[in-house]
Amino acid sequence: MSEDVETTKGQLVPGPDPAKGLKADDSEHPGFVVLGEDDTPGHKAYYIHLEAKPGKEGELKKFLEDINAGVDDEPGTGPWFALRFSKTVFGIFEAFPDAKARHTHDMGPGGRNFLRSDLLADVLAYPARLYRLDVMHGKYNVMLGHQVVQA
Repeated sequence: MSEDVETTKGQLVPGPDPAKGLKADDSEHPGFVVLGEDDTPGHKAYYIHLEAKPGKEGELKKFLEDINAGVDDEPGTGPWFALRFSKTVFGIFEAFPDAKARHTHDMGPGGRNFLRSDLLADVLAYPARLYRLDVMHGKYNVMLGHQVVQA
């Protein structure tokens, strides 16, 4: 095992980039750290890695429900998924047609939840890690086993 990969009780920490030495929030964004390129052409996504403090899993699940309710009102956001890796490790995967839609989401009813820095400090073991991603290609006509009707 590489020494740059942080482990917990001998297990790999879930997520694309383990939180090795991650102790501080991004000074511009208390409660989370933003990683990756922005404003490149093409379809965009976020993968957001969240780890609850022990005993705070219910509050984190509620936080994810709040985000989901917000993105339901964002026409440029979707698909959107809340994920659970383990008892305390959660994630979000959300996709956008382009960087403009991702920026709109950041300040929209779903994305604004990450401005709740007091809640994030109370619930999260580490700052949330927001990974900006480029969507290279995918299957768009089926979602969770159901045919997607395109307008």
